[in-house]
Amino acid sequence: MTRELTHDEAFAMLDAAALDALEGAERDAVFAHVARCEICRAELATLRATASQLAFAAPAAAGGSRERIRSRLMDRVAADARARGVVPIRPTVPPPDSSAPKPKSGGASGWRRAEWLAVAASVLFFITGALFANAMRDRQSLREALQAELARGQSARTSNDSLATLVSARDSMIAGLIGRDVAVVSLTASGAKAPFARMFWDMARNTWTLVAHNMPALRAGRTYQLWLVTRTAKISAGTFEPNNGDAVVRATYPLARDSLQAIAITEEPAGGVPQPTGAMIVAGEARGASR
Repeated sequence: MTRELTHDEAFAMLDAAALDALEGAERDAVFAHVARCEICRAELATLRATASQLAFAAPAAAGGSRERIRSRLMDRVAADARARGVVPIRPTVPPPDSSAPKPKSGGASGWRRAEWLAVAASVLFFITGALFANAMRDRQSLREALQAELARGQSARTSNDSLATLVSARDSMIAGLIGRDVAVVSLTASGAKAPFARMFWDMARNTWTLVAHNMPALRAGRTYQLWLVTRTAKISAGTFEPNNGDAVVRATYPLARDSLQAIAITEEPAGGVPQPTGAMIVAGEARGASR
């Protein structure tokens, strides 16, 4: 049979009851006293309300619920209260003949509740700090994701710009080969495997495109140089080194339509020369140019 508690014994255990920290006979005895004591009933209601307000003061975590936070806070407060001795499981009752004055219920309640609230507040501070740390980690993750997305966007823009440049160069070359105002000069040499080339002159845009094949491999320190031969001068249109005998050279040089006499390629020192000095590899007369 459950022993009946005195008012002071039951009152001292109300904070544990508010946190559901009592079990078995102790719990039954406290709630039996609360059922018939208006003072203890009011005090228990106040303690429970305070616990709920502290629990619901915790900020909600992403992906969680306020009820779960409240439950965790209540558990931590109860555990810390036991560990620190704030809630005595069985209070010491002074003997009847003790000369020490009994504590008043209101005073005991005030001191006990202040310490109890300090424990609960420390737990709430711990949980709030953990939530703040999680929020900062989430913020850093979002920042890193944004930076990665911006980097991918920049890479895509760079790739698109490079592709647009390649397409523009291709279109320009095609126009320089098959345009309406393009004249073609064939450059040849004697021999079974002799090199040969074609020079495409876009007279409307003053651009020159040379396509050469079977060009002999160059010695170290040598290069091929392209010449536009007029009635009065031999004009350099640039130098080039073939790849496996093939080469494509583009140049821009304004020239009167009736001034071009011939086109030639010579072998010269690396870097080119102002006037041709080496052997002529291929050549073609401009009079044979076709449109």
